[in-house]
Amino acid sequence: MTAHVQKWRAEHANYRKLLDLLEALIANFVDGDELDYDLMADIVYYMTQYPDHYHHPREDEAFGRLLAHDPQARPLIEHLTGEHRSIAESSARLATDLAAAAAGTMMPRATLQADVHDYVVFLKDHMDTEEREIFPRLDASLSDDDWFLVDSAIHFASDPIFGDTVQERFRSIHRHIAGQVHCGCEEPAEAACCLD
Repeated sequence: MTAHVQKWRAEHANYRKLLDLLEALIANFVDGDELDYDLMADIVYYMTQYPDHYHHPREDEAFGRLLAHDPQARPLIEHLTGEHRSIAESSARLATDLAAAAAGTMMPRATLQADVHDYVVFLKDHMDTEEREIFPRLDASLSDDDWFLVDSAIHFASDPIFGDTVQERFRSIHRHIAGQVHCGCEEPAEAACCLD
């Protein structure tokens, strides 16, 4: 497996942790608990800022390079790149709903639950399809030169939760996930822990 695909699989695993946390938070809310709007908003903000600006564009660039080697993949690539646009729109919509609910807009719990559920299911299904259908094709087809061009096309940014340093805004998310996996690093100083 190429280093790029291996990294994307690891990023997907991290995104699943965040999606699982979103699901847990909304399930507690539906059961009558207070909703931690700040935590949920930070998760959705992260999804709009890191995966939507760095992860998905890098995948799209690699998918485009794949077409030169595997033209049969065009329908799948068009489907997945379309889903990347839909994910960005869905993230923005969920962020708006959370902001409205946090500001006191009356919204049935079931509506917010459905929004989160639809978002989580859509993203997980999308990642499953990529890992099952397109990542093996990328591994088999892209050359070192292709991967160099992918890297050159999209500026790299360190992951603000799962990278070398946990950014201040995201420390609460880090603590929640670290507590769930019991890795012993709920309070990171500067370096991220074993979550990635």
